[in-house]
Amino acid sequence: MAEPEDYGARDRPHVSIDTFREVTQYSFPKRSQQRKPLRSDYAMHSRALFDQLSRALGSLPAPADDLRLQVAGLKPGTVVELSTLPPAEASRSKAAKVPATLEFPAQDIVVLRTDRKDDRTESALLFVPDEARGYLRDRIAEYGRDPGNAPRPDVDRFEVVETITAAPTRSLFVGAVDFGAQELVWWEIWILGGPGRAERVAVVARGANLDVHADRLLFPDMTVLFVHAAAGALGAFAERVPGAISEVRRATGTIEAFLDRGGSGLGQHDWVAELAERVVAAPDAAPVVCTLDTGVAADHPLIVPGLKGAWSYDAAWGTDDHAPDGGHGTALAGIVLYGDLDPHMNGTTTVPLTHGVESMKLLPPRGFPATKPPSYGVVTQGAVAQVEIERPGVKRAFCLATSTTDFPPSRPSSWSGALDQVAAGSMPGDAADGVPASDAPKRLVLVATGNVSGGPKVDVVQSQPLEDPSQSWNALTIGGFTRKEPVPTPPPALEPVVPANHRSPFSRGSQSLPDDLTPIKPEVLFEAGNMMSDETGFCGWHQAASLLAPGSAVAVEPLVPFWATSAAAGLAGNFVGQLQAALPELWPETHRALTVDSAAWPQPIRKQLIGRGAHWKTGSKAKKQQILREVGYGVPDVGRAILSVRNEATMVAQAEIQPFAVGADGRTGVYNEMHFYDLPWPKAALERLENEIVMMKVTLSYFIEPNLTGRAATRPDTYRSFGLRFAMKKRGETAVAFRARVNAAQESDGSAAETETDYWLLGPKAVQAGSLHCDLWRGYAIDLAGHDSIAIYPVGGWWKSHIGQRRMEDRGRYALVISISAAGQAVDLHAEVANLVQVKEVEALIG
Repeated sequence: MAEPEDYGARDRPHVSIDTFREVTQYSFPKRSQQRKPLRSDYAMHSRALFDQLSRALGSLPAPADDLRLQVAGLKPGTVVELSTLPPAEASRSKAAKVPATLEFPAQDIVVLRTDRKDDRTESALLFVPDEARGYLRDRIAEYGRDPGNAPRPDVDRFEVVETITAAPTRSLFVGAVDFGAQELVWWEIWILGGPGRAERVAVVARGANLDVHADRLLFPDMTVLFVHAAAGALGAFAERVPGAISEVRRATGTIEAFLDRGGSGLGQHDWVAELAERVVAAPDAAPVVCTLDTGVAADHPLIVPGLKGAWSYDAAWGTDDHAPDGGHGTALAGIVLYGDLDPHMNGTTTVPLTHGVESMKLLPPRGFPATKPPSYGVVTQGAVAQVEIERPGVKRAFCLATSTTDFPPSRPSSWSGALDQVAAGSMPGDAADGVPASDAPKRLVLVATGNVSGGPKVDVVQSQPLEDPSQSWNALTIGGFTRKEPVPTPPPALEPVVPANHRSPFSRGSQSLPDDLTPIKPEVLFEAGNMMSDETGFCGWHQAASLLAPGSAVAVEPLVPFWATSAAAGLAGNFVGQLQAALPELWPETHRALTVDSAAWPQPIRKQLIGRGAHWKTGSKAKKQQILREVGYGVPDVGRAILSVRNEATMVAQAEIQPFAVGADGRTGVYNEMHFYDLPWPKAALERLENEIVMMKVTLSYFIEPNLTGRAATRPDTYRSFGLRFAMKKRGETAVAFRARVNAAQESDGSAAETETDYWLLGPKAVQAGSLHCDLWRGYAIDLAGHDSIAIYPVGGWWKSHIGQRRMEDRGRYALVISISAAGQAVDLHAEVANLVQVKEVEALIG
């Protein structure tokens, strides 16, 4: 009897669809100019703003009484605070935003920073030079006059503004600050403008007896200085240089050892020796994953076969693993090489390594002084640069399993921004002059969400926000789930906190963060272990619910338990190492996209999203996004990331795109390229399946260059260099209608509602922030057959809007992954797709 055909064998290569790409130019759609007024009496509103502005500015000081310090190139002026009108009670708007047009650059009236309030209003700190006071008053007065049949002037600037008040110096400081504290601490001073202005501010600060460090973090419109001072002294200085400082943040200090675990080790030396005999090292040219951590025990028998290099940010620190109680960097490196050691210890087969590991000690050992400045961003970028100098030309990813609670994750930090620069290849020295952004060195960065500590179960199981820098847009943020569900112990009784295949109680998420301003984080989950709870409900780690890893005390304890999102990040490194080894020709952006594409939710989580029949579970898309902000897109499958199957075809495109161009006036940026793919769609196979349920997953991945302006917290388009979106052709929609719809979506950031969003898990309104966008379509095969075209198009970014940077004609790049799954069905989707690609390639070859 013949064996049935296996349509689920993972033995088919992914299909490149690059030949199906058509590059077109953006054309401006005609839009209605009608708008609903926000004010019933503009004259009264104008008078109110005029009076508020006058009070906020106050009187100009007499020259003899003017205590303001002169900064070369900065006009003397005053900072005021504006707040917007709250949205109507019934409004579904996320917030009333500070107008992007609020500034008057020709008058040097500029927004220093913006902020989102809990009542859905936004505030802005506006710098008004002394000589521009009259100009701003006149514009407000003109806004209130009756324009007759002409458009009301500056309505886009002032209509939404509700209040204008004086801005005390403390408004520049982020977070709670005790200005009476005498302690000297490090601060981040954010200076609007380039390094030239920052250096001029530094000179003035040193003249005011402040200790300014020589190191800088450089972003396109912002330079970060580091100052060692008491809060009061720094506040007094900030008050004397209005307009020079956009914001002040407490600089994060040295990361202390973050493992405090007891208990005896699990390992035995003969176990280690036996496994080491079965290990086969990876080839010399194999890719590597570089851990940025506490060092490594380079002589560990399980580390030796895979270790390609070990260094430290400061040579005086040494390269050994200094973390107490069995180390941390050694365990992380071991998980990167092997994954969880438990199955290997219980096996007898050969263990071939597909990739290597490097160790860069990022954290100082105890007894060494803190790095100066104590900036994670400076240290991380310096560490990455050192590794690449030591071993240039190596295909590598970076793994960071350390985080801090020093800064809220609801906005970019200097550390998360520095990670975004690492990934995008926009660190200082990454790209030579004249080299387009698309040719800068791109890097895949893995970062853990940070951990929930033990404590009462009622607190532990609640959603808790990410830790800095895991809000990084470009990094692949790793959360945790667990399959570890040990049998409850006899008295004193301990029980697992969550059942198997649930989110690990150690893992954090982005559920509490503004969904229009922050990306969906984490994107994926890996095993992080479970917590155990005692009879009082107190939860904590336990070795029985942890992973097994190499320990740093080789002679005493060569095997140790390892847990939480550090372990999950190590497993992500192991995954990426395998993926890069199997598909070395693909970009880091593509490896990130394939990791997310390969992910699936464990069944208990899947039940929260997938209902009966062809549809998603009932409930709002906002609720579904909230679920994803805890569990991401699921648990990746390395086999699925590397290969397709017959009834599950994965299509991959890699492309460069010029999102913007210089407009006809020679001064402003305009939208430029859009990419359309008439896809090699398996229509015949889908039509044969008819009413069988199928799934499509679309993942778009690119790296943005960050710009830490003061408005980055509330306007994602000012933080990213460029944004991309995807749109799928609807069933029965003509090609002309599809392209017209994409043109119209471009100006609105792709957030327009669509009539078919019920087939999508999230829909287009969910796409706001971030540089990875993923959505899933679930429905009947006959319906999916009509979705045979996709568009990739740009939305705004600072390359377009910040003319002075002269980046309007720069090129970015992206990876697009589309997978169609008819799991369990005897259908060969892959063959139909591959045949259509072959036909297209032959046509292109013929001409």
